[in-house]
Amino acid sequence: MYFKEMNISNIELIVDMYVTTFNSPPWNDEWTVKTASKRLCQMMNCDGAYGLIAYEDELICGMILGNEEQFYNGIIFNIKEFCVRNDIRNKGLGKMILEEFEKRLKNKGITEIVLFTSKDDSNEKFYKKRGFHTFDKLVMMGKEL
Repeated sequence: MYFKEMNISNIELIVDMYVTTFNSPPWNDEWTVKTASKRLCQMMNCDGAYGLIAYEDELICGMILGNEEQFYNGIIFNIKEFCVRNDIRNKGLGKMILEEFEKRLKNKGITEIVLFTSKDDSNEKFYKKRGFHTFDKLVMMGKEL
């Protein structure tokens, strides 16, 4: 597996995988190429944006993307999107992508990673096995208008 840093010009390479992945279980979203492209471009245009595209041979197998955020005690990285192609999930590729990403973030001086994930046993389990924890004093909430 090898990695290329993501930039605005290579979003078109990952958008189909993004749509297919997040329109499938456990997310079952309703992304289109247009809406996904816009979201990914917005994220890449954020200050401190950073992402990787993972390849096996010449095939894209996954991506991870987010942005840095300065806090008083260091730099936190917000992982906004992370996915592995549906047809190759559960083969350890997500673990390899995350390990490479963490190594690169550490080299950039990042002191902490945060993320939101769907309340789904497989997603939560994946991150907990890799040292992530839930915050006791934080909750994600929403309200429909």
